[in-house]
Amino acid sequence: VAQAVGAKDLVDASKTAKQSATLVLGISSVISVFGILTSDMALRSLSIPDNVSAIALPYLQVIFASLPLMALDRTLDSCLFAAGDTRTPFYISLVANFVHLIAAYALIYGTWGLPELGVKGAAVGNLVRGVFSNAIRFVVLYSGRFGFTLLPGTSYIPERERARRILRIGIPSALQGLFRNGSNVLYMKLVAMTVNPTVALTAYSIGRQMGHTVRRTSLSFGTTTTSLVGRSLGAKEPETANARGWTTLVLSVGILTVLGLPFILFADGLMGIFTDEVAVIAVGIPYLYAIAIAEPFMCSAIATQGSLRAAGDTISPLIYTIVSQWLIQLPVAYLLAFTLGWDTNGIWLALVIFSAMQGFLTVRKFAQGEWRHRKL
Repeated sequence: VAQAVGAKDLVDASKTAKQSATLVLGISSVISVFGILTSDMALRSLSIPDNVSAIALPYLQVIFASLPLMALDRTLDSCLFAAGDTRTPFYISLVANFVHLIAAYALIYGTWGLPELGVKGAAVGNLVRGVFSNAIRFVVLYSGRFGFTLLPGTSYIPERERARRILRIGIPSALQGLFRNGSNVLYMKLVAMTVNPTVALTAYSIGRQMGHTVRRTSLSFGTTTTSLVGRSLGAKEPETANARGWTTLVLSVGILTVLGLPFILFADGLMGIFTDEVAVIAVGIPYLYAIAIAEPFMCSAIATQGSLRAAGDTISPLIYTIVSQWLIQLPVAYLLAFTLGWDTNGIWLALVIFSAMQGFLTVRKFAQGEWRHRKL
């Protein structure tokens, strides 16, 4: 879509956007059903304590049911990002997140006549958010008053050649997400195998949620890079694309370094916001240190992946994810935590090591520059 916008072919961009939405809904729906059916087995395979699994199962099943809506969210937002409109998705997210908070609160605690669902209510609130936010996005995209427009006369029915091009780029990217999230699941299993799994899992969950705040910033720079570089490539300006890629890389890593400082300086207080359990805070503090050190490396990988993705190269990031997360992070985490006896600290250190490796591999590929002349 970004290259079509850069080439000023808005009909092509609209066709690609609509057919991408159809494809992502179909694929995510299959994954959703599979996830719902296997949630119980997945939790048991992760060595999750029974008291945690009892709470997690209904939550996880509703989250899987929400998956097609979340995937469509990302797809529609990406169309606006590709056209350089980042403000509209931001405003939509603000409103949608407000709706999410209200719905989750009401469903968790059973206020305003709604049923009290507990933890499951948080997931149902996310489902409500998905329906609401996608409705807004379609109104915006059909209105013609924002950065990108879904044009009449363009179809949601996939065309063979266009679908092939979309899937050639999208399938490796989807597999990268699968391997990344699969690695995260096994990483959680390692956390659950430590000396005090309930404490470790609680600290991990709290720290991971806080880590999402900086990770979202890294992801936003990756999206920005894809938009800027893609439009330059579509306009047949590879040197401008290269300059934009480097500028975004340097800027994003600098910002993520600064954003990570509070995790080091105020780790105790940040953990204390969410729990008063001394043991959880003690385990969570070094995890926050690891997030702060690792995120600039991950940001460098995400930003340069944005440039590679803009050129249609999604194979390289997939390979680097497999190498750094499956061949480095998981074995190193096991070695440090259990063979050397470092317990959770070894698992946290493995996060830094794999992030540095993924950043190095992706930046090196970007610096080689072949992507500038790649054909979609």
